[in-house]
Amino acid sequence: MTAPAVLATFLGLALPLAAQSPADPVSVARPGGKLRPPQRESVHFAAIGDYGTTEPGSFAVAALVRALEPQFVITLGDNNYENGAAATIDANIGQHYHEFIWNYAGSYGAGSPLQRFYPTLGNHDWRALGALPYLAYFTLPGNERYYDFRRGPVHFFALDSDDSEPDGITADSVQAAWLEARLAASDAPFKVVFMHHAPYCSSSNHGSHGDLQWPFREWGASIVLTGHDHLYERLSVSGFPYLVNGLGGKSRYPFGPAVGGSQLRFAGADGATWIDADDEVMRLRFLSAADEVMDDYVLPRGGVDVEVTPLVAEGSAWRYLDTGVDPGAGWTLAGFDDSAWELGNAELGYGDGDETTVVDFGGNPNARHITTWFRGTFSVASPAAFDELQLRVEYDDGAVVYVNGVEVARGNLPAGAITASTLASAAIGEERTFFPFVFEPSVLVAGTNQLAVEIHQSSANSSDISFDLELVGLGGGTTVLARGSNWRYLDTGVDPGPSFAAPAFDDSGWLVGPAQFGYGEGDEATVVDFGGDPLDRHRTTWFRTTFTVADASAVDWLECLLLRDDGLIVYLNGSEAVRFNLPRTGVTASTLAPFNVTGADENVRERTSLDPRLLVSGTNTLAVELHNSAPTSSDLSFDLELVTH
Repeated sequence: MTAPAVLATFLGLALPLAAQSPADPVSVARPGGKLRPPQRESVHFAAIGDYGTTEPGSFAVAALVRALEPQFVITLGDNNYENGAAATIDANIGQHYHEFIWNYAGSYGAGSPLQRFYPTLGNHDWRALGALPYLAYFTLPGNERYYDFRRGPVHFFALDSDDSEPDGITADSVQAAWLEARLAASDAPFKVVFMHHAPYCSSSNHGSHGDLQWPFREWGASIVLTGHDHLYERLSVSGFPYLVNGLGGKSRYPFGPAVGGSQLRFAGADGATWIDADDEVMRLRFLSAADEVMDDYVLPRGGVDVEVTPLVAEGSAWRYLDTGVDPGAGWTLAGFDDSAWELGNAELGYGDGDETTVVDFGGNPNARHITTWFRGTFSVASPAAFDELQLRVEYDDGAVVYVNGVEVARGNLPAGAITASTLASAAIGEERTFFPFVFEPSVLVAGTNQLAVEIHQSSANSSDISFDLELVGLGGGTTVLARGSNWRYLDTGVDPGPSFAAPAFDDSGWLVGPAQFGYGEGDEATVVDFGGDPLDRHRTTWFRTTFTVADASAVDWLECLLLRDDGLIVYLNGSEAVRFNLPRTGVTASTLAPFNVTGADENVRERTSLDPRLLVSGTNTLAVELHNSAPTSSDLSFDLELVTH
């Protein structure tokens, strides 16, 4: 049955079938019959996730999206709560977005004459038998469950990430083979994969999904956008960007401990991701429903240009001890004698049927070994070549990872001392999931380095165990402005005027000091003045500095590491480069940051990136306005680092 025919069945409507969606630009004949390529223009669009309700948050996000006037909208799943039913689908979707939907036949007004709404299936959409109400409601490309389309410089690939997908959701599935082939065939500057479930996420609710941890970078994708967890998070795993946005209007979820590679987290308000792209850069901003910028990130053409050095590959060979007997002190160090241990390739384990090497559990299924130990080595020519190391560890149920005897990662195990009898904190449900971690290169030595891993069961009668590991070094780039650099600053609370960001602005009367700037936490290198009245502190403090770039045209990606409490705008050579935790428009010296940065977040250095086209060869001027969240705020912090790639 065709989609419109199914639609008539579920909605009681009789509809004509349109010939096709006027979706992609087409080649146009030149005089004389030759073809010229279609004109490629910049695009701006919105991405919303977990939005399909009639709750106030969904209305607020929809109002934001309409006010932004996007050319089109993509969704990240869960379009129709709670059960994907035909009876609720028009109220949950059409009520908010009917003017974007092509071939719309609902009751909330006119649809779009063009295809301007591109959804993906979520688990709540699949709660209806065969997801039929969803498939009936929309007229989409391909098989309508997964499909692709192109808009200007961006090629989009919509996936169905739910277990119910008939063509599978693992990296060796029919759907994955389709994606790999379509990515390879595309010549678009940007290739955006979007779906519902997140391959990686720090949520304490759903979290990471191992079945979706496909080799997106290797297949040619630029970024992966997802939803499912009702929060916002941007991550970089093994140097590849992932973005989670499930804040479309449903109840919000809390975060758990940050997974390795998490670069920015927010769950304070509903909102949408606003994306502008041209042939050179894609700028992604998460906007709260009140039109406040909570994240701001620039993706360069072709994807992030960070040097990734493989150190330990998935499926590598490991020495392992599966006797259940503690190997004793020193087993994590390079000098330990493991020559009597067994040797086998990962995945190592038992009970799942997908192991390359089966390890022993002791023979008694009701009293299995709690701990199994693994050792391997890797070589590094120069530890200083890396900015950070990233691990991806598959473990069932808990793990501790050591490098040269130093603990660098712990997952699903209690804090404190670990022994051979320590049980994992809980059973792992996602048994094929790799969990990311990061650590500093200071633990490395030039030459051979020792990896040691202990895997713990959650109970003595656990039916399975799994272990595999990937390690990469991330580096490259040139630091053009180091953290702790000197800046000129104005802490009088008096607005220096709109020209303060311009390179020619005279800041000779400002004070000078090294970052970190701020007050109230005791870790400042330079304490700035708040005005003397703790009940009426300065709303804004201003900073300026310069740095040098030899050849601006050679910079493809400009990485920025920020310490900011609470909100800020960064200007590069007089143009706005990035803003966080401030309204998208209308900011003045008296504007307060909408959200207070508190607790552990006060010391988090967030990673983002700036448009490298703002650079000039030679001297560059950086200007920052830092805004507090309240006149009574007890603290303020700022530092910034820039790295060119």
